[in-house]
Amino acid sequence: MSNAETNRAVPFLAAFNAIEKFLRDQLDAKKSDSFTWMTRLAAKRGILTSDQSDTLREFADLRNAISHGEYEDLRPIAEPLPETVAQIERLRDELLAPTLALEVIEHQRVISFSPSSDIHEPLAMIAAKGITQFPVYDDGKCVGLLTTNAIARWVAAELRDDDTIATATIADVLAHSGKLDQPIFLHRTVTAAAAVEALSTPLPTGAVPRLAIITEHGKPTQRPISVLAATDIPTLAQAM
Repeated sequence: MSNAETNRAVPFLAAFNAIEKFLRDQLDAKKSDSFTWMTRLAAKRGILTSDQSDTLREFADLRNAISHGEYEDLRPIAEPLPETVAQIERLRDELLAPTLALEVIEHQRVISFSPSSDIHEPLAMIAAKGITQFPVYDDGKCVGLLTTNAIARWVAAELRDDDTIATATIADVLAHSGKLDQPIFLHRTVTAAAAVEALSTPLPTGAVPRLAIITEHGKPTQRPISVLAATDIPTLAQAM
């Protein structure tokens, strides 16, 4: 076995180059676009998680040290640690052959309602299935998320002195939704890593999402394929 093959810089650079090519292909980047710029853009587009983006920028510094450092007998003096090589190779594999969220979490039938539906319909589903969140669609577009929290606030506001409540539509109950009662939308090919980050990243309201609705291209106007809840994060993270 040659010296070059025994130097850990070789597998490190091979993994780094594979990741760089992957990012250029995904972003249709120019040769003049820097690696750092690509990692930041890839994070914004959901190709990388923020942690992956940060890690790759650290690896870029090491790549530069190896590539531009001193050599002895054609071998770079700077040599990464074994755990560093293992980490970048693992990251390369995650990016080139990622685990999709829908491969980890079994497809869940999405039960949705329209704003004009009677509130008794989701109440019956809560009693029968134990489901606590329902996307609300109007003319093919998701317009809200009906949750048991919103229902509880509606009951508290509408309960009469004789312990009765007037009938209501889902639209009436949605008026009691809070800042937590908002879904996010993810595309069908979302990776487990990206799904974990999306479910853990606060919304503009400051609240962490309760539910992610998966559609073909992550659009609220598309038919829901499945859903991911915050309770799925441990299973998704374990598969990463």
